[in-house]
Amino acid sequence: MLRAMMTVSGFTLVSRLLGFLRDMLMMQLLGVSKVTDAFFAAFRFPNMFRRIFGEGAYNAAFVPLFGKKLEEEGHEAAVGFARNTFSSLFVVLGVLTMVAIPCMHWIMALVVPGFLPKFESNLGYVGAGMSHPTLEVNTRGAREVYFQVKSKSEEAVAHWSERVEFYSARVVAEGGEEEPLFPGKEGFEIEGMSLGEEGSYRIDSAGWVRIKFPDDHRYQKLKGQFEIGPSAEGEEVRKASLLVYRNHPGTFQLTVQLSRIMFCYLLFMALAAHLSGVLNTFKIFGMPAAAPIILNVTLLVALTLIWQLGYLPGATLAWAVAVAGFLQFGALWLSCARNKALMLVRKPVLDSDLKRLLILMGPGVAAAGIQQVNLLVGGIIASFQEGAISFVYVADRIYQLPLGMIGIALGVVLLPEVTRRLRSGREHEASESILKGVELGMLLTVPAAVAMLVIPVEIVSALFERGKFDAEDAQKTGWALAGFALGLPGYVLIKVLQPGYFAREDTKSPMAMGGVAVAVNIVCSIVL
Repeated sequence: MLRAMMTVSGFTLVSRLLGFLRDMLMMQLLGVSKVTDAFFAAFRFPNMFRRIFGEGAYNAAFVPLFGKKLEEEGHEAAVGFARNTFSSLFVVLGVLTMVAIPCMHWIMALVVPGFLPKFESNLGYVGAGMSHPTLEVNTRGAREVYFQVKSKSEEAVAHWSERVEFYSARVVAEGGEEEPLFPGKEGFEIEGMSLGEEGSYRIDSAGWVRIKFPDDHRYQKLKGQFEIGPSAEGEEVRKASLLVYRNHPGTFQLTVQLSRIMFCYLLFMALAAHLSGVLNTFKIFGMPAAAPIILNVTLLVALTLIWQLGYLPGATLAWAVAVAGFLQFGALWLSCARNKALMLVRKPVLDSDLKRLLILMGPGVAAAGIQQVNLLVGGIIASFQEGAISFVYVADRIYQLPLGMIGIALGVVLLPEVTRRLRSGREHEASESILKGVELGMLLTVPAAVAMLVIPVEIVSALFERGKFDAEDAQKTGWALAGFALGLPGYVLIKVLQPGYFAREDTKSPMAMGGVAVAVNIVCSIVL
């Protein structure tokens, strides 16, 4: 077990180090920005489904059944079962991909609601009259607030911008006291507005305004009133909207665009997880563990193109992820073919083996889905603060190093090993394997967790504080890392203990435990 774990951990270490290099370069070039928020939000979405349908519930159900088939009926029957399940997975995820891509606008509206406008007024209805909409936006945790006059035509933007004035602007402090925002309140930066009549401020012809709040402010709300002047009599009424955001106005559309490009990554990576399960059961751990290196190398190439040739950052990174998914799948597919387990797509057959897999997957999908709800809830909350998704992502990357090298590596090795020992009636040896995994996991994990709790900001600063990633970004990311560190030993133990359930084809118990965990997470997330 130790040798197999060292193989997985070794390749995982190489992958994580390249991932750190990738993220360090990304933060240095792009900083915490609209592009990184959109990229990380979009990248997390197909990853969430991959963990549910691929390496999570699917492999937890598939590996024990495939191992049992291999032990009892031989290589040919086991590979036939694997091909049927491979084809079924391809069809299901292919349909999901074709449905999800055109619906991505509505999906992202649920996943990152904080990127959507917090105020909207249709200027086309103002016409020859005058409108006085009232603004009240929650600013707790906000770094910036943006106003935007939005239209398909530049003429309409210019037309309405000169007719929109903002007056009685004030911010509400924690105690409820209201303080005037204009003119020039200390600590605030305001772009895109010019002084109008009677102390009001007019939106410039470019059609957007940026109000930057002081660092670590405690203002609860931004309040005020717009005065939208009428069009001249007989003048064409142009269609436009006045929008107010807590994030950069372009973040949501960019997230939708990048999600559509990257969603095919789900299909390739779920199939790659299936191929990894086949290889791991054959005691081939090297290629499955090395495959993620391809993603990091591909993204490093993309970042080099952005750095040296000025390629468009968001789209370049998104296409790199899509290409990397295909390359990872190709490498694993060839490895299976070389080991006499060539996976071919054919018409799926709903036989007794596939039915058994679906029965076992049901609770597994629910359990994995419950765990992903934790990430979804965190992402929804983070989307309401500009930059928070990037802070959480960078902290998670550091936290994933010990989790991947120790917890996930142990889980990958233990599942086929415990399955084989249980199938051959050696239950005591199976229990001993899990106990050794617990001891080894805690021996390596606890020191890492303590370091992340004691010096989180220093760790983040040493790794990422350069270029556009500044000291304030490092501090906020460090706070997130300390929070992750509290749960690190628990998450490693989950990865070590779960194989004991999955090897016995018990996927219901982890589902029930996951349900309790997600309920606690949601309550704590909302309260905090």
